[in-house]
Amino acid sequence: MEKPEEPHPATGNNPTNMESPSCQVDLKSSIDNLIQEVAMQEAIGSVDPNALVTQLLNSASVQSMLQRVSVGSRDRKNREGSHSNLPPQVQEKLEPGHRYLYVHVAGGRAFVDHLEEERNKTSSQSTLLIILQFMSQRFEIKGIPCSCDPEINKGHLFDLQELRKGCGSILGCNELLTTDSPLLILLLRCEGRNSMRNLISVYKLEWRPLLAQTSGQEKFVCQLMGIGSEQIPVGLLDIQASVIPSLDSYLPGSAVSRYLEEANTCFGERRRLFINYARQWWREYTEAGTNYASRSVRIFAMDENGKNRFVCEYVRQLEAGHALRSPEEAARWVSIIPTKPVHQMPADGSSHWYTLPVAVMAQSLNVESKCSLLCSLLLGFGLDAWVCVGTLHSGGQHTWVMTRGPYTAITFWESSTGCRYVYKLGQKAGHDYGTVGSIFNHQRFYASVQVTDKIGYCNFMLEDENAWKRMLPNATSSMIQKEPCKVKILPPNYDAEGTSSVVEMQMRILMTEYRADFGLSTNFDDHLSHILTPALWSYERKAVYSVGDDDQEAKGAEHFSAALMHTIPEGHTFKAFPLHFMHQSPQRAFNSIMSSSIGREIVGCRGDKVCYAVRAITVNYPENMFLTWLMVACSYRPVG
Repeated sequence: MEKPEEPHPATGNNPTNMESPSCQVDLKSSIDNLIQEVAMQEAIGSVDPNALVTQLLNSASVQSMLQRVSVGSRDRKNREGSHSNLPPQVQEKLEPGHRYLYVHVAGGRAFVDHLEEERNKTSSQSTLLIILQFMSQRFEIKGIPCSCDPEINKGHLFDLQELRKGCGSILGCNELLTTDSPLLILLLRCEGRNSMRNLISVYKLEWRPLLAQTSGQEKFVCQLMGIGSEQIPVGLLDIQASVIPSLDSYLPGSAVSRYLEEANTCFGERRRLFINYARQWWREYTEAGTNYASRSVRIFAMDENGKNRFVCEYVRQLEAGHALRSPEEAARWVSIIPTKPVHQMPADGSSHWYTLPVAVMAQSLNVESKCSLLCSLLLGFGLDAWVCVGTLHSGGQHTWVMTRGPYTAITFWESSTGCRYVYKLGQKAGHDYGTVGSIFNHQRFYASVQVTDKIGYCNFMLEDENAWKRMLPNATSSMIQKEPCKVKILPPNYDAEGTSSVVEMQMRILMTEYRADFGLSTNFDDHLSHILTPALWSYERKAVYSVGDDDQEAKGAEHFSAALMHTIPEGHTFKAFPLHFMHQSPQRAFNSIMSSSIGREIVGCRGDKVCYAVRAITVNYPENMFLTWLMVACSYRPVG
C-alpha cells in the first residue's frame, strides 16, 4: 500500500534527555569557584558551614539544575501515572520496552432491537458477545445480557510492538502513525443455551487520533451498523482508549488528521483507477466471444459493511498455527461451520462476502465466504489454491476451491462438505459442478475464454493465454494486501469427553422411557458400547481424509467386524444406527433416530435377550466448533 509523505519528527520536551554540555560546565565552574573561596576562608580560619551550603544552593547553576530535575521528575510521574489506574491483572502484563494500546469498553447504548427481550425476562435470554481483534491478538467479552443499554465494563491490553516486529526500540509517534492496523470490533448474538452465534455488526476503530492527545487517552463513540447493504443502526459502544506508557512527545492534531486523510485519498484513487481498468477489461472480455457475457465471471462482491471489493481482496494467505494440522483438517473445519440461511441474505439478493478476519470469527458463513476462508487456509499450508466461480449441473450459481500441484492431479474441494474430487479431463466425476467461468486467489484473476465453459472439457492450465484471460498483475496488486493475514485462530478447547458422556447418559434415559411406554424393559451392555468406538472414529477419519488409504479403511472395517463376531452370541442379530450432529441436544438427536425406519426398529426392538449399546464421541475443531458422532445398536435373538 502506498503511503503519503510521513510527517515531520514529533516535537515536544523529552524529560529523559541528558543535560547539555554547557549546563555541566556552568555547574562545574560554580563548584570550583566555591572551593577556592572555602580554601581562602580556611587560611584565615573563618569557615561557616551553614553559609557555605546556602551559598551553593543559591548559585544560578544549581538552581537551574534543580529546576530541570523537578520538571523531569514531574513528567516521569505523569507517564507512570497514566497506567497506575489500570486493573492489577492488566498491570502485570506490562513489559519494559513495549508500547501498548489499552481498550476499555465502558458500555453500550440504544440497542433498540433488544428492547423487547429486556421487557420479557421470562424467555430464554440470549446474550451478546463482543470480540476485539488487533493483528493476531483477540479479546472476547462474553455473556452480556441483551438489553437496550447493556452494562459493560471490560478492558484489554494490546501490544503495539507487533506492528513492527524486530524493532529493538519502543515505538514512537511517527512509527505508530505510519502503520495501518485498525482495531476490529465484532458484535455477535449468542442464541439460547446452544450459544449459536449470529453476527450483528462489524466496526473498524481508527485509534491513531490518540497520537495527538497530550494525555494519550481519548473516548470514542462507535456507531455500530448492521451487516450487508442495508446498514441499519444497531447501537452505540462507548470505548476509552489510551497508549501505555504515555508518549514522550506528541503530534499536532492537524498533522494526524492530514496524514489519515491523505492515506484515505491515496487508497481511494487507487480503487478508482482499478475500477476503470476492470471496466475496460470486462469490455474487452465480452467483445472477445459471443457468449462470454453470460459466463460466471465475478469481479466484485459486497463485504459485510456493504462496500464492493475486488474478489481477490477476500483471499489472503492464512496460517492456522497449531489449531489445524493438515489441509484436510482445515477443509473439515470449514465444512462444519454453519451455512448462513438464504433468508439472511440482503434483500437485493446479492449475498455479501466476509473479509478474512471476520470469516474466521463469524461462525456462520455463506458458501462464497467458506470458499475464500478455505482457499486462504490452503495457501497457508503452501498449496497452489484458487477459488472457482461457476454453476452446478442444475444451473445454480456455485463456488468451490481448486488446488494444483506438480505431483497430484487437479483437485476440487467442496467447502460445504469437505469432500475432494480429483479432476481428469473428459472423465466422469462424482462432483456436481457444471461450468466454470472465473478463477482467482490472493494474487491473480482469470476468466475462461475456452470454446466451452463446461467443466468436463476445461483446460486448467491458467498460464495458457488461449484458454484464460488474466488481469494484469500490476493492476490487481494495487488492490490486494501482500502480507499474510495475522488473525489468530483459536485452537480447540471444548470438553469433548464431558459432552460425549452427557449425550450417552441422556440417550439411555430417552430410550428407556420410550420403551417403558410400550411395556418393554431396556438393558445396556457397556462392553458392546465400547466396541462401537472404533467405528465412530473411522467415520470421522473418512470425513477428514476422504481421498485416503482404501486398504487402511478396509482393514479398520475388518477389525470392527471381527470384534462383533467375537462379542455377539451365536444366533443373535446385530443392528446399528449411526448419525452425527453439531448441537448439544440429545432430544433432537433422539428425534432424528426416530424419524428413520431403521432407528425406530432398533429402539422398539422386540425379541429374546434384547441388549442395547450407546456410544458417542465428540470431535473438537477450532473456534469452539465441534460435532458429535452417535451410534445406537441392539443385539437380540429373533423369536417366532
